[in-house]
Amino acid sequence: MWEEISEQERQKIKAVLNHLLAVNYLVREKDRDSYTIVRRHKRAIEEYLQMLDWEVIVDERHECVFLQSPDSSFRRSLDRDLSIWMLILRLLYQEKRQGLTISAFPTTTIHEIRTKYETFHLSWLGKTKLDQAIKLCTRYQLVEALDADIRSDDCRIVLYHTWLYVIDLEQLDAIQSRIEQYRVEEEKGITNEMVKEAAFD
Repeated sequence: MWEEISEQERQKIKAVLNHLLAVNYLVREKDRDSYTIVRRHKRAIEEYLQMLDWEVIVDERHECVFLQSPDSSFRRSLDRDLSIWMLILRLLYQEKRQGLTISAFPTTTIHEIRTKYETFHLSWLGKTKLDQAIKLCTRYQLVEALDADIRSDDCRIVLYHTWLYVIDLEQLDAIQSRIEQYRVEEEKGITNEMVKEAAFD
């Protein structure tokens, strides 16, 4: 199969694989060329990744790609603040995608995110941690800030469909329980927990 692919195309595949192995996710809206490469050479990419026990999921319905690791050992450990941030945004994604067309991306704002924190009686992020959270999600093609001032309440945040693969839909019922647990821990002064909530390598 690989013998039938030109050297130029192989180099493009290599670049896409390096990206996926680094950040797991790919969104057509963000990188149309790479998404096209994955679709065009899906069988060859699957064949290569099978040797590493990785699975590539090409979600044509939501126009995104997810590279799934063989086990949780490749998942990135997040601190408590980032874990809560991920859970909150996953909830907002699910709430806001209701009634939208498949091609439409849900959009939220920093104000709405902060309000969700208040709903669960959780402390809001400091400026440095907020910057870190948005940069992390941007790197993994989970969100895109539409406004320059990401600390402003009015800053709009696009939520990409890759959220579907960060936390499975079947786990959503457990998210609020997990957030409630964080709230109780916060009241007790437990702030140093490290967890593995997201499928990051």
